[in-house]
Amino acid sequence: MLEKIREGSQGIIAKSILGLVILTFALAGVGSYLNTPAETNVAEVNGEKISREAFDQAFQAERGRMQQQFGEMYAAMAADSTYMTKFRSEVLEKLIDETLQKQLAESLDLRLSDEQVRDAIRDMPEFQIDGQFNNDRYIALLRQAGYQPESFREEVREQLSRNQLLLGLIGSEFATGKEMQLLMTLQQQQRDINYVRFNAADFADKVTLTEQMLQDYYTMNLAQYETEQKVAVEYIELSAANLASDEQATDAEIEQYYLANKARYTKEERRQVAHIMLESEDASSDVEAKAEALLAQLQAGSDFAELAKTASADTFSAENGGVLDWLAPGDMDADFESAAFALNEVGALSPVVKSAYGYHIIKLVALERAQEKSLAEVSAEIALQLTQDRASAAFYELQQRLAEVSFEVPDTLEDAAEATGLKVLSTPLFSRSEATAPLSEPLVLNKMFDAAFIQEGLNSELIELSKEHAIVVRVKEFQPARTQSLDEVKADVEAAVRAEQSALLAKQQAESVLATIADSTLAVQAEQQSLDLQQSLDTPRFGGTLDAEIRAKAFAMARPVDTPSVELVNLVNGDSAIVSLLAVKDAEVTVAPEPAQLERLAEQQADQAYKAVIASLKAKAEITRNLRVAQSGDVL
Repeated sequence: MLEKIREGSQGIIAKSILGLVILTFALAGVGSYLNTPAETNVAEVNGEKISREAFDQAFQAERGRMQQQFGEMYAAMAADSTYMTKFRSEVLEKLIDETLQKQLAESLDLRLSDEQVRDAIRDMPEFQIDGQFNNDRYIALLRQAGYQPESFREEVREQLSRNQLLLGLIGSEFATGKEMQLLMTLQQQQRDINYVRFNAADFADKVTLTEQMLQDYYTMNLAQYETEQKVAVEYIELSAANLASDEQATDAEIEQYYLANKARYTKEERRQVAHIMLESEDASSDVEAKAEALLAQLQAGSDFAELAKTASADTFSAENGGVLDWLAPGDMDADFESAAFALNEVGALSPVVKSAYGYHIIKLVALERAQEKSLAEVSAEIALQLTQDRASAAFYELQQRLAEVSFEVPDTLEDAAEATGLKVLSTPLFSRSEATAPLSEPLVLNKMFDAAFIQEGLNSELIELSKEHAIVVRVKEFQPARTQSLDEVKADVEAAVRAEQSALLAKQQAESVLATIADSTLAVQAEQQSLDLQQSLDTPRFGGTLDAEIRAKAFAMARPVDTPSVELVNLVNGDSAIVSLLAVKDAEVTVAPEPAQLERLAEQQADQAYKAVIASLKAKAEITRNLRVAQSGDVL
């Protein structure tokens, strides 16, 4: 195992992982964090501290990766405090995992030489110019990120040590054909079941609600009854697409454009030829004589394609009978092209032609004459082009005017609307989740719900939504988030408590029935108690029409021996069910698995092995987390 781990640090995989991980982690441009004077820790793992600086560095790297992956959508995600809290927690857990990996690597005495670390750094493309390591670039990038060469080398050494461990775990996993067949046997297994479902809704009329029950539920679930922040806004939207309807072109303008750009609507003549080439850069009477002899054979009826395959020096086209791609003027050697375009009948042969590459015999295979589209054919296309050009010009003129006036008169949009001829649109109060286009765009959402912008009550800057689409917005009314009173949400609370109590009664009824099955079967009890017994034979492990939760329970139950297995399952919607497993039907798999299947299974096993190692290390480790420190800081 150790030998496998040590070998893993030498290959290209290790260097690839290093390139993807260490530079993302190291060169995120967070030097300011490294110079923070106060030493604050976000976690401690077996006595080893994880500093706030290390956390901030990892957070910035992960945030950069998310921004690259999601683009503008990330702004909306980052504005969600719940999402960012989870995101920061995940970054912290990743650092803890990496610390545990490093400690395990040290305990296994996995080491790297200075030469290995130096080679790894020199192979990083970020430090190279024209494929060669450049020391000046290396120093400049480290300085930009706030690193000293010594500290960066040690970080690379640490990352490579962890990579040795990871590659050892992953590289030592494999899957056998027998394992794959056993897995396929399980996947294709079918089961016969009986079940009785106890619907929570059937018990709703039996629930008696009290004021204390409502008050207790409301108090325990206050977060459910918090309202979102809401704003009512005014905005001016400017779009070239909307302007286009006012910029229609006349017939005279269309004709004038057509005449001025006629070449654009003319399709050049083109032709497809085949050739036989005898290679000779210089003039050669011997090669020319051979070409003339081939031409004589063709004129006597020999097959052009066969001669091309056996005689042509252009081996690529010879495989296709000498046929070349379609030619347009200017595509080929001038002498070759002149001879090719002199042919006017499909099947016609040229005389022997000398080009810069040798001697050719050319055959015309196909011909497309020059075609000119009429004004009628392209009239709609030209009209659309003229309309778009005018709308675009109008957009940029109005865009500048809108930006200027909305800035010069910042406390109203009316002046900007008058100056541009656009309308001021107004909305009622709405929350982030209720925003509609174009106000639902992330850039606009973040602006409208920015506390400083709301407090100012002024026009926003011109916000570009996309090409030739912009908006200016102003908040006219703001409603802060608040917790609704019990009286306001009483109907919702009553419905929730009734559903909760109905589910409890359904579960109690199911437990009562389950207790009576000890000396009988579900089928017998269902008949005695007039319950609706349902049966599902040949139930597949995946898919089918059976409720997914009931199917999952059926396949989690032990194989019946003498009597059917019986268990209770509580469903997410509040219902309960008693499931009786009657029989397990194993599939017989004899087909040898494909190599790709074994490879995927090995990858899954490697992933599970890695997670198991990390879980085991965490279970045995002494870990403390300073969540307050990890969750503090700017989330945008």
